[in-house]
Amino acid sequence: MHQIIKILWFITTIISLSAVVWFVIGTTANFQRSMDLVSTVVLVYFGVPSVIMILISLVLFSKRWLPTTLWEIIGVSVLMICMLALSPTLFTNVNTSGWLSEKVMTDTLQITDDGKYEYNLELINLFQRNSHAKLYMKDRFTNEEFRIPLDLQVKKIRGISIEEKVHWISLEETTEVNKYILFTNSKFPLPNEKYEIDVSKRSSTKVR
Repeated sequence: MHQIIKILWFITTIISLSAVVWFVIGTTANFQRSMDLVSTVVLVYFGVPSVIMILISLVLFSKRWLPTTLWEIIGVSVLMICMLALSPTLFTNVNTSGWLSEKVMTDTLQITDDGKYEYNLELINLFQRNSHAKLYMKDRFTNEEFRIPLDLQVKKIRGISIEEKVHWISLEETTEVNKYILFTNSKFPLPNEKYEIDVSKRSSTKVR
C-alpha cells in the first residue's frame, strides 16, 4: 500500500513539474519573450503553489520518507489532488505561437507596377528576441510563392498600429530585369529604409 502511494505521488509530481516547465517555456516562447499580464497572473496563482508542492515532494523523496499513519496518507493524498488540480490550467494556458509555430504579422497585399508580382512585408515573431522580417512575393503568372529575408532591425520596434488596410512598404521597378527597390514608408515604425531586391537570386541588399 505504501509503495503504491509512493508511485502515485511520484507520477503526480512529474506531471506537475511538466506542467510548470511547459507553462514557463511556452509563455516565454522558449525564453524569447517576456510574460504578459495574463500569464503572470496564472503563474502566481497556479505556478507558484505548484512549485512549492513540487519542492516539498522532492525534499521528502530525497529523505526516503513514506506516509505510514492515516493522517500522513491523507496529507499526501491532498497534496497530490492539489497538484493535479493546478496542472491543467498550466498546460492549457500556453500560446505556442512564436515558439512551436511562427507568429506572422503582415501588411496588405500589393501588386508591383509591372503587374508581375504580389507582395507584402512579413514580420515574424515581433517583440521577441528571434524576430525577423521577410518580403513575401508571389509570381502572378506561375503562382510561385517565395520569401526574401530582409535585414530590417525589427527588434527596435516597440509598437505598431494594425489597420484593416495598411501598406508598410512599396516596391519600385529598376532598369534591371527582376530587380526592385523596396522602401519602408511613414506608416511603418522604421521608415525610410531602402533595399535592393533581386528576385532571381531571392536576395536583398540594404541601400545606404
